[in-house]
Amino acid sequence: MHTLELSQYATRNIRFFTVFRAFFSARFYYPIYALLFLDFGLSLEQFGILNAVWALTIVVSEVPSGALADTLGRRKLLMAAGICMALEMVVLLVASPGGGSLVFYLFLINRIISGIAEAAASGADEALAYDSLKAAGREAEWGNILEKVQRMTSVAFFFALTLGAVVYDPNFVNAALVSLGFDIQFSQSELIKLPVFLTFLSSMVVLFSAFCMQEAKQAHKDLSETLSDSIRQIFTAVRWIAITPLAFGVILCLMALDSIIRQYLTLASEYWKTIELPIASFGLIGSGTAILGIFTPRIARILADHYSPIINLWITSTLVLAGLCGLALVIPIWGIVPAVLLHIAMQFMNYQGSRYLNEIAPSEQRATVLSFRGLTTNLAYGATALLYSGLIALIKVKQDTDINAIYSTTEATIFAQSLVWFPIYFIAAISLAIALHRLRFTRVNLR
Repeated sequence: MHTLELSQYATRNIRFFTVFRAFFSARFYYPIYALLFLDFGLSLEQFGILNAVWALTIVVSEVPSGALADTLGRRKLLMAAGICMALEMVVLLVASPGGGSLVFYLFLINRIISGIAEAAASGADEALAYDSLKAAGREAEWGNILEKVQRMTSVAFFFALTLGAVVYDPNFVNAALVSLGFDIQFSQSELIKLPVFLTFLSSMVVLFSAFCMQEAKQAHKDLSETLSDSIRQIFTAVRWIAITPLAFGVILCLMALDSIIRQYLTLASEYWKTIELPIASFGLIGSGTAILGIFTPRIARILADHYSPIINLWITSTLVLAGLCGLALVIPIWGIVPAVLLHIAMQFMNYQGSRYLNEIAPSEQRATVLSFRGLTTNLAYGATALLYSGLIALIKVKQDTDINAIYSTTEATIFAQSLVWFPIYFIAAISLAIALHRLRFTRVNLR
């Protein structure tokens, strides 16, 4: 291809990569994620177990999918991710509220398919977009493009979170219908699947975007050759990460940061309920944090341009610790503030982790390396989800044996007590990450 054609090819891929990332990430059920599970009749322990299964599925399929992306092709993996996203929504649309083993098993199937979708998309989308730029000699643009992609994803989150929470709240929906002159009333059980259906429509956009991307043709390989190359890619990536100080450090710190922030995010709707906010406001809060996402990637880029990775780690870690300590106080209404700090930290972490790894990873194994990022962070998140389920069980056992706690055994009280352990977990996790890096690479200064 000529340079002009390669540049056009890169521009097209960046455009559809942005659409793919925005619609795949911004899901309409996110503002009521925990409530959705609980309203279907599942318990907090089951919620934690299902999220652990989701993370374990990603761990099992993450690296093979990344390796397949580097051998079979990134575009094929992205199309598979779109198909899986549609299937996971169909499973939830089939489920009926009321709890029981059937609902649990349907949600279990949903979490497994969702994990496969996440693994297929993780690494492959960024690798395809970045290598398109590199082929056109435009890889220096990646930092700015990543900032724009995060900004557009935040805009998508704004609309998805606002609409998702609003259509889930029967009081808001019924009041709106009355004001419009409609004599129709909906119950919570009748609206419970509407955010899921809207996300199913989003999956069609994701699949279309993946189909529209372009990729250089892969050499034809039979199944055994593909598997052999994939296994080789995996071990090559492991060795590269193990001997590269920055990559090793980034992955360790992402595990510590991501696991606790995502544990909060999956429980955010329960947190909003605990600090006495109405359901309809959940989406507005999510939308507000999404608006922050329009600006925070630029700040993250400036920090990455002017400061070393270790300084950026301390900045992000300080935000996380302050946010977690604030959550533990469970302050009515004003408890929004510490949650905002965690959303900002998440934006910083995502931008800087992606930028550092893409800049240093070899092109021929970029998707595999990025998949290792997904594998390790989801492994840490899965372990955290299981620890959280165990924590909830322990709190319940303690309250059952404490005669002074018989009047405070509500789910909200148990949830509030569990938040006290979040900052303790984070301090232990980030300290362990730093200690492991120092043991592996003595006298290495990350600049």
